[in-house]
Parts: sequence; structure tokens; C-alpha cells
Amino acid sequence: MADIKTNLRELSVAITLGMLKRDDGIAEKTNLYKPKKFLEEARSVIYNSINSATTLLIGESQPEYNQECRDIIDNGYKLAKKIFENPEFNIKKDDKIEWLGFQTQKGDPIDIKIGDYGFSLKEDSFILKNMGLYSLLNYLTGGNYQRGLHIFSTFANAEYDAWFCYTWSFLSVWLDKKNKWELIKGNNKSVITKEGSYIVLQFNSDVSKVPIEIKTNSEYMRYTTSKTREKTFSKWINEIIYDDPTYLKYKKHCSEVAGVKVRTLIKDNFNPNHVYEFFQIYDKPYYYAKSTKAETTILKVPSKSDFNDVIEFVDCEYSVPASQLNIITTFRNKKTNKQLQFRNECRFSHGQFNGTPEAKMYVVSDTPLTDLYEPL
Repeated sequence: MADIKTNLRELSVAITLGMLKRDDGIAEKTNLYKPKKFLEEARSVIYNSINSATTLLIGESQPEYNQECRDIIDNGYKLAKKIFENPEFNIKKDDKIEWLGFQTQKGDPIDIKIGDYGFSLKEDSFILKNMGLYSLLNYLTGGNYQRGLHIFSTFANAEYDAWFCYTWSFLSVWLDKKNKWELIKGNNKSVITKEGSYIVLQFNSDVSKVPIEIKTNSEYMRYTTSKTREKTFSKWINEIIYDDPTYLKYKKHCSEVAGVKVRTLIKDNFNPNHVYEFFQIYDKPYYYAKSTKAETTILKVPSKSDFNDVIEFVDCEYSVPASQLNIITTFRNKKTNKQLQFRNECRFSHGQFNGTPEAKMYVVSDTPLTDLYEPL
């Protein structure tokens, strides 16, 4: 369920547009500071139901929203006026306004529609999907990679096992000297000990007995659970070995080998016919809109039919600044000749050597989206 801030950000734009296209064209912002009035106006101008915006009811008994909520309403009001006054949009009195932000499975990023115009309303400059590595490769190459694709075990398996093996051996030697590692936080207790030819990883009542002589990460995965991996071994790594120069050397080498192979795979197999999802490009154009105290931005996102006339793949590289692998893809806006880079950070989200690393995507900070999409 979206929080009240998300609902206010989306609905304040829809409400203001609805008021502006009335015969009198008057949109009184201060009325929207009152929860009851906000809901009344929303139900009046929005064509579909807003019953799913239950978070708005939190403040219905209060005379006014707090200052943070009023700021969001102000920003939505400002954005709606800019949309209404922009010649790109021919908004008619009888155009339906629909709120779609609550529909999480609809397959597109549109939060509100007015007539044929769809708007994706965001709070920050990151609008692309938070994808896994399998999605990244499928979007850029047209491949058929499956969920759970592991960048290290798939593209640098020997190096990944060497990195793991060094870490596991380090733990064994460390336990010979220290006997036990323990971490207590609140009611949770993590313990690592040796019992004969086994290393015992314990998190509360969850216990994994792992043979000391294992040599591969796949063996480690078979003997452990997600809890003992995340809450014991990875916690020990963070506390004891994370800055060890040899550990970092193995991790960096693994990242570099995987990075070279992924970069080559993307560059040799890039397929523009499958890249639409990467950019959230759909059959019809739509508009990315952002409004804060500092800026109000509207960008036109091209349709599939216009995509190849606007956006061009330039390059794929990798970087490992310390030991963290980043896959960096560069595209160019043909109309403006400006470039935009995207960085996928390939890292474990729930502890080292635990499950499949994610490939979280970010827009490189010094390249704004206005370099890629068309500003209005």
C-alpha cells in the first residue's frame, strides 16, 4: 500500500487539473490542505474510484494536513498548472481523469491519465526499473536469462570460489585462535564455533553444520540457510575480514573477470528491439513529471515507434572502484547529442555469499534525464 505522501503527490496533480478544466478554471490550493475537502475534490474530479487511497483517511479527522503534506500538495498544484498551461497538452473539459498509481500490476509507470495523456509522477530523478541482472541482459540483448542469474558464479565461477575459499579458510584459522565468534543484538544471537570437522553457524535456533573442508560456494549454499548465511557468516565477514587486503584482492579480481565477460556479452549482442523495457518505453508516448520546491520538470518519453529515432546505444563498460562491480551502459539522445549513463551495482543485498547478487540500477548522478528525454 502506498503511503500518504505518495497518494498526495499523485492525487494533488489530478485534483488541480480537474479544477482547472472546469468552466471557471479556478483551482483553490488552500482548500486542499483540509483532508475532507481534498477527498471531496478527488471524488468529484477523478473518474475512477480512489477508495484504495485509504492512507488519506488518516488525517480526515484533523482540520488540516501537516506542513510536510501541504508542501507536497503545493508541489502537485504547481506541476498541474504547468501541465495545463503547456501547449503540448490540449486538455478538454470532458477529458476523463484517472488515477492509476495504486495499480501495481498494470505493466506501465503511469500514475495519472487525463484524456490520452499519461503521466509518471516521481519524487526523484530515478525512473527506471530496479532490475536483476537477468532482466538487464534480456533487455539489452534479447536473451532469455532466468530470474536468479548469479553474476559471479555464472561469469567468474573459478574466481568466485577462490574468493569464497579464502574467506572460509580465514574463518577456520581465526576460530582456531579465538574459539568462538558471537554477536548479540536485542533478542537475536549469532554464534560461530568449531565442532570437530565442522564449522557451526547459528542464528537463534537456526543451526547449520558445515564441513570445514568445503571448497566451493555451491557446497556452502547446500549446507546453510539464508538466515545462517546472512546473520552469522556475513556478519562475521563485515566485522573481521571485510577490509583484509587479500580478501579485497580476491573480491576485486572476481568482479573484474565477471565485468569483462558481461561487458563483452552486452556489446556483442546488443539488440535495440528488446531495450524498450530498460527505458520503460511503451506503445504510446507518456510524460515523466517531477515537482519539488526547487524544480518543476516535465519530460516527454517517446513511444516505441519513435524510440530508435531518439535514443541510440553507445557503449557498455564495467568499473570496480574498490571491489564493487558496476556495469555502466551509455546511451545518446540523437536530437540533442547528449549522453546518459546508467550504473548497475552488482552486489549482495543480504550479506556476502548469500543467494544471488542484485543489479540495482541508478542514473549516474552527473547526467540528468533531460539529456535523454525531451524537456517541455
